[in-house]
Amino acid sequence: MIVGIILSAGESKRMGTPKQLLPWGKSIILQQVIDNTSASRLGKVLLVLGYRADDIAGKISLSSKTSVVVNHDFKTGMSSSVKCGISHTPADADAFMLLLGDQPFIGSDIINQLIDCYQTGKHGIIVPVYGGQRGHPVIFDSHYKQELLAISDQGAKEVTERHNRDIVEVYVDSDDVLADIDTPQDYENVKGQAESPQKKDR
Repeated sequence: MIVGIILSAGESKRMGTPKQLLPWGKSIILQQVIDNTSASRLGKVLLVLGYRADDIAGKISLSSKTSVVVNHDFKTGMSSSVKCGISHTPADADAFMLLLGDQPFIGSDIINQLIDCYQTGKHGIIVPVYGGQRGHPVIFDSHYKQELLAISDQGAKEVTERHNRDIVEVYVDSDDVLADIDTPQDYENVKGQAESPQKKDR
């Protein structure tokens, strides 16, 4: 089983308002991320909340395979959310997929493409690549669990740099894997994708 971990505990300081709750088509950004993971072949999904956790949790709907965990140390950065999510995964998890809560345009097709690569060869680390650049989401085999639980401020990047030879790059046909939504301008640049016909079923 591959467990998806949605990292969505941050304070959205550069946005000025919780970006998880910004409109995305007929939904909101975080709900779209949840829906995309729910439609994928991930076996279980953990949503890591932190800042305004109760408020955000009250505005989303969870699928039967999705549950919420709260990172009370969210002010220390994303690394704490990675560790929070990893620490709550089932003992029998084969691997973990780290997803960003501000990438509503990462559809189940991309998620499943990465899962297929992992399951085909049981590779250590699976990373999507577009235009020669590595993006998100990333799959880590459970072999790296203890290392992920010990990361510092540099985040999961510590593990990928330490095990660069274990990385398998999956080339995707969309630059969505490189983008996230941190600022109002970022949001303006991508929110049209929510209504784009080629994005609706992704």
